[in-house]
Amino acid sequence: EALVRAWLEGDWSVIDGAFFDGWSNERHVVRPFEIPKDWLRFRSMDWGFAAPFSVGWWAVCPDTFAGIPRGALIRYREWYGSTAPNIGLRFTAEEVADGIVSREAIDLQNGAKIAYGVLDPAAFAQDGGPSIAERMAKRGVQFRRADNTRVGPRGAMGGWDQMRARMKGDGDGKPMLYVFETCKDFIRTVPALQHDADRPEDLDTDGEDHVADEARYGCASRP
Repeated sequence: EALVRAWLEGDWSVIDGAFFDGWSNERHVVRPFEIPKDWLRFRSMDWGFAAPFSVGWWAVCPDTFAGIPRGALIRYREWYGSTAPNIGLRFTAEEVADGIVSREAIDLQNGAKIAYGVLDPAAFAQDGGPSIAERMAKRGVQFRRADNTRVGPRGAMGGWDQMRARMKGDGDGKPMLYVFETCKDFIRTVPALQHDADRPEDLDTDGEDHVADEARYGCASRP
């Protein structure tokens, strides 16, 4: 019952143990709008083969715009590679890269460009052959290693802290992270994630955390 209420009303405070307890559909989900071509755009990605991969496209608001504060992140597109919850598409690196290129064609057609991409550092590993990142680069999709710090050492902000801080927002109470309502898998999976029972500062990795990991890479990229 609580989960249904959360989905329908966007009230995630009723979910016991929700990792992102500051999330609210009302505050964070916005209707799609045309993003000016001069805004900084970038992508973040969490690799997956048997498990889902997640690619998110983000824009940075350079000044106050329609109530969105300066410096806020807007997730305007996503591609979640799954056939069912936590089941991946089993696409090759080349197939994923080609899919990214096709989805970014509309940015290029509108005179915008993707400034950079950040990818799960594990995708740069070499085990006797080209890495996943190398194989995608050969298809025209460039990435750099993402900051994979989940929980920072004492006195430093980890990736989860950065996501939480953006959800909470600035001093005026306005969020610094927004999601287009078309990004269904972010809205479906991220708010429902739970704390790790043995490490409360981290989330339970048994959950469907692929979108959250990818969004964390984006927040930690210092956009």
